[in-house]
Amino acid sequence: MRSLSCVALVLVACGGGSGAPSTPVATATPLSPPRAIRIMPIGDSITQGNTETDSYRRPLWRLFQQAGLSVDFVGSQRENNGGPPPSPDFDLDHEGHWGWRADEVLGVIEASARSHQPDVALVHLGSNDVFAGQDDAGTLSELAGIVERLRAANPAVKVLLAQLIPTSRPGQDARIARLNAAIPGLAARLATPASPVVAVDQYSGFDPGRDTRDGTHPNAAGESKMAERWFAAFRGLPAAARAAGSAAR
Repeated sequence: MRSLSCVALVLVACGGGSGAPSTPVATATPLSPPRAIRIMPIGDSITQGNTETDSYRRPLWRLFQQAGLSVDFVGSQRENNGGPPPSPDFDLDHEGHWGWRADEVLGVIEASARSHQPDVALVHLGSNDVFAGQDDAGTLSELAGIVERLRAANPAVKVLLAQLIPTSRPGQDARIARLNAAIPGLAARLATPASPVVAVDQYSGFDPGRDTRDGTHPNAAGESKMAERWFAAFRGLPAAARAAGSAAR
């Protein structure tokens, strides 16, 4: 017998034409499946990937599928930089822009969020700001602006805000670490009961010598590490934030 959580029982009166008392018969009407939770991966080249790398989005998608969670990646982009990813067997939608700084994403994110209505945003931004010599205060202000514009589209959006992965570029990793040190405080200041902002440590345990292909962009091992951190942070959100994406296993 099917569970009542899966079907609705409808009593139908059945009787012959002779006037005999009708006998209720139960018929099953399937309920609508749970809505997939919309997740928007936001960032630069580390989020977008190129024709040689899938980005963390593919192993993250696989983690969601393995866990029996119904999710829908959303965003204005479907291609990686230069074309499709090498393994286009996952949900390709995203909001990653190769080479962009936080201020450039700030300029487009509200329109994309209004169009795609994310429930959860994954934000890994600031590496290009560091490489360009942007001061930390400016980058933090732009990250706060991105959260504000996401909320303009969905006041209940949940934001996972990354501490950036490290780099082996000379003189740059110390600056990334300094920016990262301010991310948890920024997340705490921006968080509200309706729209939590959670800092996600993508820095610790990530080795640019082993986990990137060029000192900056993750290889397959680095993509898997990032995916695991995002997934753990998502699972740590309040249950109500994830209920819409839960599928029967």
